[in-house]
Amino acid sequence: MQKVNFSILFFLITVPASLISRSMHRPHDNQLPTITTSWLDDNKKYVLSDSHWELFPIFKLFDEHFFNNHLLPQDEIFFRNSAYEKIQPQLINRMVETLIEEIKQQKKHYTHFSILQKKDFNRKKGCGLLILKCKQYPFVVKMFIETPKSFIDPWCKGREPVFFFYMGGGVNRHLTGLTRIKNLTMINEKIKNNSLWHTYISTPRKWYWLPKNPQWIAIHGENIGPEKNVSTKIPGIYAIIADYIEKEKGFSLGNPHDRAVALSLCNGLDMLIDPHIQNFFIEKNSRKIVIVDTEHFPTVVGFKEKKAFNNYLSWYLSLAGKCAKDMFFRTKNERKDAQSSASIYTFT
Repeated sequence: MQKVNFSILFFLITVPASLISRSMHRPHDNQLPTITTSWLDDNKKYVLSDSHWELFPIFKLFDEHFFNNHLLPQDEIFFRNSAYEKIQPQLINRMVETLIEEIKQQKKHYTHFSILQKKDFNRKKGCGLLILKCKQYPFVVKMFIETPKSFIDPWCKGREPVFFFYMGGGVNRHLTGLTRIKNLTMINEKIKNNSLWHTYISTPRKWYWLPKNPQWIAIHGENIGPEKNVSTKIPGIYAIIADYIEKEKGFSLGNPHDRAVALSLCNGLDMLIDPHIQNFFIEKNSRKIVIVDTEHFPTVVGFKEKKAFNNYLSWYLSLAGKCAKDMFFRTKNERKDAQSSASIYTFT
């Protein structure tokens, strides 16, 4: 299994350069999908025309009403599995506001947080996804930062975002982050209604967070599917605050039982979650299986129809084949159809 993983990784690492070039003999397409971004009420604009832009992932993911209804509560928050330990949300606000200032100063280390993952984050440009653990309290912060310029630049935040851009209709982590809590509610509902799952499957609590004075990115699209002109706005900076869950045992790709359990769970959840093996682990004390990543996986990779996989080999090969198809081998009609077709997984 590991050899397959590495070979696909090699494929994903080596192909992006060929996508940047364009033949000088190819005629210019005046109907090419185009995205224009700016700060709300600012005249400085950034433009990118690309056949991969799609209507749903760019303009339909952000549900402002849902977002506002799932912001960090104003009342005290009890720790996971504790009836007496708690924290005031004002303290979380101060720590995260300090974090933002330190990120803007391009610091490598942060006062209140330690870094868990930074592979999709550009420290010098201050954009991308940064995942951190609070040093004093059992919470994780997933910090999402984009500017109008970085939003249309999938190449500035690492290799994986490039492939998500082509596979997911121009989607990025900033956009798919907006799916994490709504997808979590769907997952929890499925778990609750399953007589077996609800006894041994668990998920962390999650809330959205906005800075005191949020800046908004205005996004305008032209020639995207049936829409000649379409617009939306999204927060330039937001975060997800989630429970930190102590791990007793992580799942391993080398363990056949772990692979079978993880994939069975993903199939049972209609592939709403990423089958990546590190997204599952056994929680200390409760010994429940925890699904830690609730990003809406069909949106990340651009699935338009429901999928199920018998093993991890078929999953890897399916993703690699879709990636190659979306990058290199789509016909003009397929590109146009994709720009407006919504996934049957659509949950907005």
